[in-house]
Amino acid sequence: MAHVAHPLIAGVLGTLAFTRTPPGTLRWIRDLDITADVGTVKAHAPNHLGCRLHTVPVWAQPLLASARTHHRLSGRPPGESLFAPVLIAGARQLRAHAARLPTLDLALPPRVLVA
Repeated sequence: MAHVAHPLIAGVLGTLAFTRTPPGTLRWIRDLDITADVGTVKAHAPNHLGCRLHTVPVWAQPLLASARTHHRLSGRPPGESLFAPVLIAGARQLRAHAARLPTLDLALPPRVLVA
């Protein structure tokens, strides 16, 4: 059985899983920070001290691509935060899900992680 999630929530959780950064860090990621092939994403730090490039794992590329597509279809500019709408609206829910990420074995094949 397949589950469908909002593309921004799926993108946030996927990005949190492979970057291992705090949820607040994602508010700075923009469409412009993702390469065209969705293979790399730049995570910003406050004042741009310590910004990092992260390789997007194959399993997370469709999640990040769908978040980017949602951003573009919403008519938002490429320089605006990609995840801002979901970080503001669903912060409590995201924190609850993000707290579970360290307990997941992300080295397993993606089909094992799907409920």
